[in-house]
Amino acid sequence: MSTKTITLLPDWKRWFWGYFFGVLLIPLFGIGLFVLWNIHSKRKAISYEVTDRQIKAMGKEFSQTVDLANITQIDVEQNWLEQKMGIGDLRINTESREIQILGQNDPKELSEMIGHAVKAERKRVEELNKIETKAEEAPNPGTMDRMDYLTGLWQQGLITNEEFEKEKKHFGK
Repeated sequence: MSTKTITLLPDWKRWFWGYFFGVLLIPLFGIGLFVLWNIHSKRKAISYEVTDRQIKAMGKEFSQTVDLANITQIDVEQNWLEQKMGIGDLRINTESREIQILGQNDPKELSEMIGHAVKAERKRVEELNKIETKAEEAPNPGTMDRMDYLTGLWQQGLITNEEFEKEKKHFGK
């Protein structure tokens, strides 16, 4: 089974004011160029990978991973300007961790998509747990081998019907 991966990068609009003031400060001894370079470097250093099973946030100084099945809450955070620009941040919480996905276009739609992925992953994990439970309920393979051996002895006539029935009771059959 192939894993689907989506890579998300923060939109430049997330740092609108930094870019704005950087451009304004260019005439002042080139300080604006440094501001623009610094903001651009920070933006390019952050990325997010969303797969079928987890979300991974990566940056120069951090790397966090959250399993989709453990997500308890997804919040969209937008101020007035971000709403007008159509961007926002997602705050994803688990019982023990929090990841923030910065500067995403149409964050409400992204939140809904992640919510659907969370439900699908929980369903997959639940089905796996059911399969594991059924596997645990299956008889011990060694028991089945011994039962086959006993049946073979009976079929060859090496043990009587009474002996076969008596030994068969030990296997719960």
